[in-house]
Amino acid sequence: MEMNTIAQYGPMAIALGAFVEGETAVLLGGAGLALGLFDFWTVVGAAFAGSMAGDQFFFWLGRLKGSAYLAGHPRFGAKLARVGSLLLRHRLPLLGTYRFIYGMRGVVPFAFGVSDLCWRFFLAANLFTATLWSLFITLLGLHAGKFLADPSIVARLPLLGAGAALLFGLGMLVRGRIKARS
Repeated sequence: MEMNTIAQYGPMAIALGAFVEGETAVLLGGAGLALGLFDFWTVVGAAFAGSMAGDQFFFWLGRLKGSAYLAGHPRFGAKLARVGSLLLRHRLPLLGTYRFIYGMRGVVPFAFGVSDLCWRFFLAANLFTATLWSLFITLLGLHAGKFLADPSIVARLPLLGAGAALLFGLGMLVRGRIKARS
């Protein structure tokens, strides 16, 4: 998703992006705040709606169709059976953090849908974490947009990139020397 799409379609693009891919659309919506394109609560509301809808969709997909899907794909069923008890045992930390783990936005709600987790518990946890996530990612995008909107900072980005590459290279060199000594 790109900024032109967010600017053209506004909250619908943010909500759809939050439903499908997560952070990118919301970060761009937050950056749009810095440019004066949107209202703060509009971006947060769209991010919340898209995130909630996506997570509930995958949860209910797992609840209603998960067993049939897993029966047709025994490899996935065996893996889910092994982690099923872990999911339920660590449900609170997992429900609070899976939104921030790349590639887990659909998998974790689907797995909870297949599990014995009460749908009311998932809904309550999802309401709480979607609210926090929407606020956090929107604010992150807003501050990134303000940062990049400053011409003096944008002019220094190549220098910052070169400095970061230099630090990374030095770190790899030191790491290689330490490994060589061991």
